[in-house]
Amino acid sequence: MTRLYALIATAIFLLLAIFLPAIPFSVERYNLVFMLDITRSMNVQDYNNADGGAISRLDRAKQAMLNAARDLPCGSKVGLGVFTERAPALLYSPIEVCQDYPILQASIDALDWRMAWVADSNISQALYNSRELMENKVLEGNKLVFFTDGQEAPPINPRYAPDFSYLENHDEDEQWQAGIIVGIGDLSLSKIPKFDEDGVQIGFYKAEDVPHASRFGLPSDPKKIEGYIPRNGPWGTAKVTGTEHLSSLKEDYLIELAKTSKMRYHRLQDDAGLDTALQQESLSHISTQPTQFNQIAAILALLSLLYCYHPFRPKWPLAKQQK
Repeated sequence: MTRLYALIATAIFLLLAIFLPAIPFSVERYNLVFMLDITRSMNVQDYNNADGGAISRLDRAKQAMLNAARDLPCGSKVGLGVFTERAPALLYSPIEVCQDYPILQASIDALDWRMAWVADSNISQALYNSRELMENKVLEGNKLVFFTDGQEAPPINPRYAPDFSYLENHDEDEQWQAGIIVGIGDLSLSKIPKFDEDGVQIGFYKAEDVPHASRFGLPSDPKKIEGYIPRNGPWGTAKVTGTEHLSSLKEDYLIELAKTSKMRYHRLQDDAGLDTALQQESLSHISTQPTQFNQIAAILALLSLLYCYHPFRPKWPLAKQQK
């Protein structure tokens, strides 16, 4: 009798394997665009790899991007871009993280600081321009993940900072989120490596190699500028020195920038933390995806058939008849 039941089950599972249509399920997916800072301060080696060796912020960010893409659920998409100075460049629009992971891996591995077309680093303006880029129809519905150490080089003149006030019209109660700023680097100052045209390190930047104050535009309060000359020296004649030849994660600045731009902030420390930061409800969307169960039904049919004809199939003893 048990064999008969098993044969009936086999037939049912076999029919399901052949004719069962795809069943729609609501699933949570993420559509993200990774925008990576490739300016010179990202060469600072203030992270450690698995062996305890020092690695650069750029290499650590690349590792984090790959791991984050790998840990997203299938059906999610990731696009890739880089920025230097104030100009973001989208390398390609979002692609599926499971099927196209080899493409993501190859392209992220190939990212290099020598791809930078300008030496300056204007973080706030680059973020503003990246936000404008995200409004392109090709990127509609995607969230921006902005990887940077936050160091403006040369220092920004607050008078000419980008205006994010247009974002005040967005309603945060509707869980409107543009994305997340990921802070890269250590909070303590470190030397910035200096390379020649062939990419060989030849030392570190010194104080005399970089500007330590903004010289762009006009000062907001000329009275505070020592040696101010309206026409020929609006920034004064005094020599300004500082620590701009050293670099650290400008976390306070990025937190404020994230608040101003209606984004969230996360400091990159470990991959699990970044996964948690990215896989939030406010950064996800719900989509309906057809799901096939035919293979499961076919396996169950095979198991039922094996049960019927396996030589070691258990035999149940007949109940003793009572006299």
